[in-house]
Amino acid sequence: MTKRDFIFTLLRSALWDEKLDHFKMSPWEYKEVMTDGEKQCVLGLLTDCLRNNNMGLQKKCVIHMLKVQNALEKKNKSINAYLVELTDLFTSSGVRFAVVKGQTVGAYYPKPSHRVPGDIDFYVVREDFSRAVELINSHWGLVLDANTPGMHLEFKLNNIHFEMHRYLLSFPDKRTKHNFEELIDRYPYEPVMVEGKDVPTLTPTVNVFYVFLHLYNHFIKLGVALRQLCDLAVLLHGCRDCIDRGMLLQLLEEYDFKRAFAAFGHILIDKLGLPVDDFPLTIDEKDCRNGERILELVWQHGNWGSYNRDFAKKGTLKYFFDKTYVRLSSQVLFYKLSPKFNKSILLHDLPRKMKMAAKVWLGKHRK
Repeated sequence: MTKRDFIFTLLRSALWDEKLDHFKMSPWEYKEVMTDGEKQCVLGLLTDCLRNNNMGLQKKCVIHMLKVQNALEKKNKSINAYLVELTDLFTSSGVRFAVVKGQTVGAYYPKPSHRVPGDIDFYVVREDFSRAVELINSHWGLVLDANTPGMHLEFKLNNIHFEMHRYLLSFPDKRTKHNFEELIDRYPYEPVMVEGKDVPTLTPTVNVFYVFLHLYNHFIKLGVALRQLCDLAVLLHGCRDCIDRGMLLQLLEEYDFKRAFAAFGHILIDKLGLPVDDFPLTIDEKDCRNGERILELVWQHGNWGSYNRDFAKKGTLKYFFDKTYVRLSSQVLFYKLSPKFNKSILLHDLPRKMKMAAKVWLGKHRK
C-alpha cells in the first residue's frame, strides 16, 4: 500500500466511521502522514481516524495529535461564536443573508469541531447590503464602506476572517453571472444547525451546485486541497434525501459542468469512499481517467495550489504571469470538462486581467 492509499484509507475511516484493523505507526510514518494531512487541510480527519481506531502510536505522536485536535476545537469554537453573533444580528434586523461553505458544510462532518476551518463567507441580498454594512459597523465598531467595489467586503475580528459577498461567483461573461445570481436569489434559504443555532444557508440542490462550482473555479485557476473535496462529499451524503437530482443535472448541463462534476465524482467515490448512491451521476471510464489527472494536481500542490510552486511576489508582473501560466495549463489539460467556462475565461477574464497587470506595471515605471 502506498502512502497515498494509506491516507485515503484513514480519510474513509474518519468520514464514514469505517473500523480499521489495529496497526502500529512509527514516529517517522506518523510525521509523513501528518505532513501530507496539513498540506491537504485534513489533519482533523486523520487524527480522528487514528484516535477512534486506537492505533499504536508513540507517546510524542499522541501528544501532537491531541494538540492538533485541541487547536482545531478552539479555532472552530471561536469561529462559531462569531457566526452565531452574526446570525443573531442579521435575523433580528430582517437582513436576508446566507452563510456559505465553511461552518455550514462543516456541520455535516462526523466531528465538525475537527474540520480544518477557514473564513466566514456570507452572501447578503442586494437590497439589504448597505443596511447590513451599517449593522456590522455599529455592532463591531468597524468602518466598512458599502460602496467599495468588488465581489465582497473583507474584515477581521480577533483573527477571524469574514467575507461579505455581493455575489458568490465571478463568472467571466455577464449573462452567466446574471443567471447564477438569479438562481441564488430564487430559492428561500434553509437552516443548518451550528452550535445549537439555525444558520441560514443555500437550499441543498443549489448548495451542492455552488460548493462544486466554487471548488472547480479554484481548481482551474490555482488549486484546491482534499479538504474541499471532503466538503463536497459530506454535503452530498448529508443532503442525499433533499437534493433534487433532476434539477442538479439540469444545472450542470445548462452551465456545462457535467463532465467536470463526474470527474470529481470519481475521486469522491473511489478515493474518499462516498457511497455510490449518494452521487447523482453515473461515472464512466473517461470520468475515472479525468478524475485521476485531477487528483495528481490536488495531491501535488495542496491547499489553493500553494505547494511545490515558485510564485513571484504578489503584486508583481511576474506574479501575474506565474498565475496565468497555472491557469492556462489547467485549462489546456481540462478544457473538455467545461469548454463553455474555459472559453469564457480565455475570451473575457484573461484579457481583462492582462489590461490590469499592464496598468499596474506602467504605473510603477512612470514614477
